[in-house]
Amino acid sequence: MRHRSILLAGILLLFWHAELRAADGERCPQQPQVVVLVADPAVRREICSAADQAIAFLTKFALSPQRDIVLEITNQQIDSHGYSAFGSYDSRSDRIQLMSYAAIMALSAAPTMYGEPFDRVHYAGAIAHETTHAVVQHNLAVKLIGTSAQEYLAHATQLAVLPAQRRQAIIAELGVGAWESGDLISDAYMAMEPGKFAVKSYLHLLSLKDPQPFIQILLNSKWFYVSVP
Repeated sequence: MRHRSILLAGILLLFWHAELRAADGERCPQQPQVVVLVADPAVRREICSAADQAIAFLTKFALSPQRDIVLEITNQQIDSHGYSAFGSYDSRSDRIQLMSYAAIMALSAAPTMYGEPFDRVHYAGAIAHETTHAVVQHNLAVKLIGTSAQEYLAHATQLAVLPAQRRQAIIAELGVGAWESGDLISDAYMAMEPGKFAVKSYLHLLSLKDPQPFIQILLNSKWFYVSVP
C-alpha cells in the first residue's frame, strides 16, 4: 500500500512539473502565473523581468494576477483592432502576443516609442504594457471596460518600469502635466498623442494620495472616456 502511495505521489509530481512547463516555454520564477512561450532562455529572462516589474508596480494599487497569463513571442507583425502593433492582449484566452525584438527592429520604418528610438529599454516597457492589460482584466468590476481606462493603467505602468533617467527625459520632452479635475481621459486623445497620454496618466496616478477610489472608477468604466474627479 505504501509503495502504491509513493508511486501515485511520483505520478502527481510528474504532472505538476508538466503543468509548470508550458509547451514551448516556462513559468517565470518570480511570477509563476506568467507563462512565457519562447525557447531562448535569455529572452525568457528578459520577458519575465519586465513582467515582474509591471506586476510589482500594479500590486501597489491592489491589482495582481488572478490566473495564468500566457505570453507568446512571434516574428510576425500583429494586427490589433485594425492597426499594426508591437503587442496585443486577448482577454478571452489571457494570451499576450508580442513581436520579438529582432522582428520589431527589422521593420521597414525605424520603430519609435514615446518619441525615442525603440530599444531594449522600450521593449521591456512594451512587455509591461501588455502584462498590465492582462492584470487589469483579472480585476475588473464589470465584464468589459473602455479602452481609455485600460490604456491609462497600461501606459502608466509602461513608463513606471523605465529607468528613472529615461522616464524623466520623456516627461521633460513631451512637456505635459498630469490629468486635472474635469479632464476627459479619452480614446481620441490617446490616438492623437500616445506619448502625452502616457505621461499625463503616469503623473496623475502617482499624484494621488489615495489612488483606490480612482482605480475603482477605472475598473468600472464602460465609456470611451473617463472623467477625472
